[in-house]
Amino acid sequence: MLTVVYSATRGTVRYPVITALGHYFPPHVIDNSFFQTLGIDSSDVWIEEHTGIKSRRSVLSPAEITMIKEGRITVRDICQGKFDGDIASFAQASVNCLQRRKKLKGKRGEYLVICGTSVPDWDIPANACVIAAKLGIDSMAVDINSACSSFVINLHFACQALNANGTINKVLICNPERYSLRMNYHDRSSCVLFGDGSASALLENSDSEGLAVIATSVHSDPANYNKVVIPSGQHFHQQGRAVQKFAISRTVEVTKTILKDNALTIANIDYFVGHQANRRMLQVVVDKLGLSAEQHLSNVVEYGNQGAAGAPSVLSQNWHRFQAGDTIVVAVVGSGLTWGAAILRKI
Repeated sequence: MLTVVYSATRGTVRYPVITALGHYFPPHVIDNSFFQTLGIDSSDVWIEEHTGIKSRRSVLSPAEITMIKEGRITVRDICQGKFDGDIASFAQASVNCLQRRKKLKGKRGEYLVICGTSVPDWDIPANACVIAAKLGIDSMAVDINSACSSFVINLHFACQALNANGTINKVLICNPERYSLRMNYHDRSSCVLFGDGSASALLENSDSEGLAVIATSVHSDPANYNKVVIPSGQHFHQQGRAVQKFAISRTVEVTKTILKDNALTIANIDYFVGHQANRRMLQVVVDKLGLSAEQHLSNVVEYGNQGAAGAPSVLSQNWHRFQAGDTIVVAVVGSGLTWGAAILRKI
């Protein structure tokens, strides 16, 4: 098992600050009733009772999903000409993010662009390079992917880069996710869970208003790499019950640990954002941590499990809610198996 911790202390290390967040959801709304038309023995009532999810977004239309399920067309057929470089279109979240900060352009070498996605457009080059090119950012760009936990792990490495005393002053994290392109629409245990979405975060060495990154803690258990997989050219698959148990235990554990390591307790949390796997899983986590409904921020009911985009899209949607001094804990889990947490504070 690998464990890596980053902690910033004012006076010795400058806090990296998330100065802007952006999110984007594709236009096609896939509600629970649609799955009943697919003939996979899943009513809208069954889905909501078992997952707490009511709807999700997709880059695919309901008609396209139906044709894929019936074998009349393949995802490859649909993607030809439609999604070539579409991961860059999903960079709309990054545009929204940078426009908030009014910093779409930067000096050469000032930026590092990191992309973490479960469903990349490109094996090579790095998808971050494609996004950076579309955004007009002439700087270093790399992919760092750990599936659903990518945002916190990207955040961890971004903080390391900003504190390396180099020329990098800004890191743009991009988490575009399109799980609908890799779903098995015969498998009700997975296809009803996932939605598509994208989120981006801009980190800076800055005293500007935003969310200061107080600490991050990231972990991996490579021996269990086969619990959540998308084999090359194949569908998403997970060992559902084992993964659910893992997600709950690790989320609770990493939240308590990162708080303790930074001399904080559950009582110090103003808001909590977990991995948007499903509503039932999140509710168990919140109950075990002793958090109130007011402290828990989520969007899984309306948007489903958006992989790496889930937690940062929740932060983006609630950007104007946070007040100076608020402490936000983000805890995520993902394939690998990987998990991590971050403590953010509004300044």
